[in-house]
Amino acid sequence: MKYSKEDEAVLKRIDELYGNDPEFQVINANKTGDINFLENIFLKQKILSISALTESEQWSWLHRINLLTPAPKTVIQFYVNHGNLNINAQDCYGMTPLHYAMRSKNAEAALVLLQAGANPNIPNQDGVIPLSMIGGMPERLDILQLMLDKGGNVHHFTDQNETDILDTLKLYFSEDDVFKPVIAMMEKYA
Repeated sequence: MKYSKEDEAVLKRIDELYGNDPEFQVINANKTGDINFLENIFLKQKILSISALTESEQWSWLHRINLLTPAPKTVIQFYVNHGNLNINAQDCYGMTPLHYAMRSKNAEAALVLLQAGANPNIPNQDGVIPLSMIGGMPERLDILQLMLDKGGNVHHFTDQNETDILDTLKLYFSEDDVFKPVIAMMEKYA
């Protein structure tokens, strides 16, 4: 990736400040997909615990990997395979790792999490379920299909809406060509 001179200066300063911090190194390895580093720090040297949660937010590494930028599929798979983590753990906001994957539009992460047993119906503190976040990636019908196959509730109401997911999509996006297949697929599960 090519960075501007300003971005390079910021990255250099961040490295100067946090370069020796193991958690920062893990965050960087998560972003770059450095599985060898993750295996070393978590499994071999055991410098950090792969099952640790942040104190205030209650984030596991599965939550953290998609907070700011989408993590590569290999990183998601690493934590699923080695973390012995609750795939449906909710943080202090009620968000699961699947919520964060959907929010960051990380389709590959969503697929890995769903295949590992993530529940598309767990509401966060605002009543939003991962299934309702499909609007951020309407072209990814494979994710929608897997969510629906895993029991995704197209009739879920969020705390703020007077209509369910399917009716909301029909109301606002029925004329949008990219959403027509989404609506059609959801109607099969209505």
